[in-house]
Amino acid sequence: MQAHTKIVNFPTLCSRCIILTAALLLFIQLASCTSPKLRLEQPLNSGWVLSDASGQYSLSARVPGCVHTDLLHHGLIPDPFQATHEAELQWIGTRVWDYRLQFDAGFDVAGFQRTDLIFDGLDTEADIWLNDSLLGRAGNMFRTWRFDVGAMLREKNNRLHIRFYPPDSMQEIRHSKLPFLLPEKRAFSRKAPFQSGWDWGPTYITMGIWKEVRLEAWNSIRINNYTIHQQHVDEQTARLALELEIESVSNTGGRIVLQLSCQEALSFDVPEGNGARILRFPFEINKPHLWWPNGMGEQFLYDVSLELFVKREKIDTKKHRLGLRSIELVRQADSIGESFFFRVNGIPMYAKGANYIPADHFVHRQTSQKTRQLLVDAKEVHMNMIRVWGGGVYPDDAFYELCDSLGLLVWQDFMFACSMYPFDDEFLANVKQEAVDQVKRLRKHTSLALWCGNNEVDEGFHNWGWQKSLAWSDADSAAIWQGYLALFEELLPEVVSDLDPRRPYWPSSPSTGWGRPESLLHGDVHYWGVWWGEEPFEKYREKVGRFNSEFGFQAMPSMASLRRYISPEGLYPGSKELEAHQKHPRGTKLIHDYMHRDFPVPTQLDEYVFMSQLVQAYGIGMAIEAQRRSRPHSMGSLYWQLNDSWPVTSWSSIDYFGTWKALHYRLKELYDNILFSIGQDKGRNHLWITSDLSSELDGELSLNIFRLDGQMLAEHKMNIAVPSGASFPVLELDSLMLLAGAKADNCCVQVELFANGSIQAKRLLWLARPRDLKLLPAGLQVKLVLHEGETWLNVTTKQPARQVALSSVNADIRFSDNFFDLLPGEDKMVRLSFPPHIKIADGDIKAVCLNDFLQK
Repeated sequence: MQAHTKIVNFPTLCSRCIILTAALLLFIQLASCTSPKLRLEQPLNSGWVLSDASGQYSLSARVPGCVHTDLLHHGLIPDPFQATHEAELQWIGTRVWDYRLQFDAGFDVAGFQRTDLIFDGLDTEADIWLNDSLLGRAGNMFRTWRFDVGAMLREKNNRLHIRFYPPDSMQEIRHSKLPFLLPEKRAFSRKAPFQSGWDWGPTYITMGIWKEVRLEAWNSIRINNYTIHQQHVDEQTARLALELEIESVSNTGGRIVLQLSCQEALSFDVPEGNGARILRFPFEINKPHLWWPNGMGEQFLYDVSLELFVKREKIDTKKHRLGLRSIELVRQADSIGESFFFRVNGIPMYAKGANYIPADHFVHRQTSQKTRQLLVDAKEVHMNMIRVWGGGVYPDDAFYELCDSLGLLVWQDFMFACSMYPFDDEFLANVKQEAVDQVKRLRKHTSLALWCGNNEVDEGFHNWGWQKSLAWSDADSAAIWQGYLALFEELLPEVVSDLDPRRPYWPSSPSTGWGRPESLLHGDVHYWGVWWGEEPFEKYREKVGRFNSEFGFQAMPSMASLRRYISPEGLYPGSKELEAHQKHPRGTKLIHDYMHRDFPVPTQLDEYVFMSQLVQAYGIGMAIEAQRRSRPHSMGSLYWQLNDSWPVTSWSSIDYFGTWKALHYRLKELYDNILFSIGQDKGRNHLWITSDLSSELDGELSLNIFRLDGQMLAEHKMNIAVPSGASFPVLELDSLMLLAGAKADNCCVQVELFANGSIQAKRLLWLARPRDLKLLPAGLQVKLVLHEGETWLNVTTKQPARQVALSSVNADIRFSDNFFDLLPGEDKMVRLSFPPHIKIADGDIKAVCLNDFLQK
């Protein structure tokens, strides 16, 4: 449907409102609020009863929720996240469970032409009855299930019954029908893959109503879905198209009023029609105010209001916030292979971020507060991209709204990971509707940058030996690969192309396995030679891909976090409880082996926890520095992983309880727009500057060499111009150190860049492995300081101190900075954040540093 195009002049800043045309203003003033006679929603989240088919249990249920958390709420099982309870709770996922609700319709049922019963999320295999009539079977955790119940709904005493079947038994039945084996039986259920167990998560097979339930009654016409396609955006013009999915229960038309912020409203006619139909209304904005990723500019968002009128009555309203920007995935042949980077508003962006997994194994428990804190923590360390990993769930709308407002672009995997999948017609039709639901839901978000088909499925087929281990014949292998192509090279990209044509689609992450040389020449790479391949950290300097979408190393959570889920009797290295929360089969050994290479190895648990975090920060820091130095050859660093789904020793930089590990604190330097690092060329050390700024920076570089007894050995200053988007060596450090009489194991180098009246970047660099440094006793002193109602710590040292770590027995205390290096004569001020009920006194905060361990 083609409508008139209206050119609208939007000011750069929303400092004045353009007066609406008199006719349209009068129309809106005369219109009433949305009429309850035309549209009504009734939540159905209260009053549910949960029972098992055997009759052993009958208890009140929470919706949204799941069986595990209801049993926990009633005290019928121990906390699944505590100690070693995982093994004893596996029975829950093997039973049939029933949810029942008796309810009254809170409205005149006969007064509506259409009444839908809507489940936003059912986990996963379930039959649904209303008043003893079977509505249908749900078989996909990621779909919205909608049923027209107008003919069977009563005003009083309705009975809703949902029976959930154990996913494992359903998967076994489906698997047995194939003439060959697939790598994972979980692939036969459209259920969050990670809940079947991962190398950082437990095995808890959940069942339940994990999202909202409601009745939606309506007459006449409604907006089912909408988006604003950004067909072309630059500083001069934004060419946009409003796309609406309208549904009518009678031959009805109307009028759409679209308004962005306090600008002039646009009005479009909706022609009469019946049933569901798609309408498109193009329009333009001159001089748009652009949205930028974090670190590149402002995250300006227009307030979008969409109202549907029939005659003068408001029928439906939709609201959201929209940022105007262009985004491209640039893949161009070059002298190396093929580029892989994102260009935003015409400027190449170096992607700095992490992989995100569900923040709770019981996904309904993930609160908006926890989501907000995680994403704010990502922004705080200069991230500009989050990869939503394909083994979890699609996050809720609040996640993407936060990414929109914080400037965090989203690499969005579809929920497929680490297995081959069925490819029969029924399975593909189910997946297609899942993709349609999710693409329609998420496409309106500014932050969404890329759709990716899966995580490591292509890699697994070609490199993990399934053909041999599962005894596939050549015919089996060919059929399974054709099924892969049908799903990830045909079905999913076709859905994206049809519904969200302005965003790129990438079939599989990574595009090539890390063991092959071509993985570093094109596409994205998951480099696991370090950790899985047991290669030393130094390999990170050689193995730099075009876009590094996974790489990582484990560390333990803080001692304060450990005390929340490990009993006092289990707080020692290698305890049964600790090992129950280490899901990688070689994890404990690998941490120890890498620690032994580069760090001292303590025997006390609290010291070992501290050292494991230093190891993680050291290794991942080496990787990020090498990747950023390689700009523009390399244009993305997304480490594995941002967060945890339960209390565990893992690759996360933020543990399950929200406590930052040493790595996350170090990201403040590693992901800053200006990075100092040490690169090596033919065995010589060079100081490098890497800039992600969009403009040139002119300033003064200051370099001071200190011996580890605190004596300054040399001072060097120079004027420097740092081009935008550049990475280059500034000077050779070895010659300066030779002149100063400094040795790599007995010195550190302080570097500062001063420009525009302030210090733009500052860092203390070390040239020897941590265990080889000739560090002296630091003499740390920590003092509480109260200033303007806030609590601060003043930290000082008598000798150069490496990796000063502040800790408290109270896990609710957050430090504005931690795991920092410190020179004598500096006063380090660290702000403390904590709930009002906590009282802190001198001596409550403990400070240690690497110096303490190299003296033992």
